[in-house]
Amino acid sequence: MLPFLATLLQAATIPEADGWWQRVKDFVDTPAPYSPFSEYLLLLFVLWLVARLEHSREERKKSFAKQAQEVLEAKYAAGEINRGTYEKYRQDVTMRPRH
Repeated sequence: MLPFLATLLQAATIPEADGWWQRVKDFVDTPAPYSPFSEYLLLLFVLWLVARLEHSREERKKSFAKQAQEVLEAKYAAGEINRGTYEKYRQDVTMRPRH
């Protein structure tokens, strides 16, 4: 039993041949303060998160303006508001000055 245990311990301590894949895994597994790759990944993740939040904010603004414009056009088409009122509200919804 003792020789078997010694053989098992020796086999566990023999380093494997480092291939290119093992070097890549070691580089990625390096703790954050020592690995520029993991810092870049963290930075890219933060930038992606900010861009996604900004994009969703823009989409909400666009969807609100689109819905407001559709309601305004429906009211104008139904004759509930006149042309002057329509132009005034359209300017408010789109926040563009009239020409």
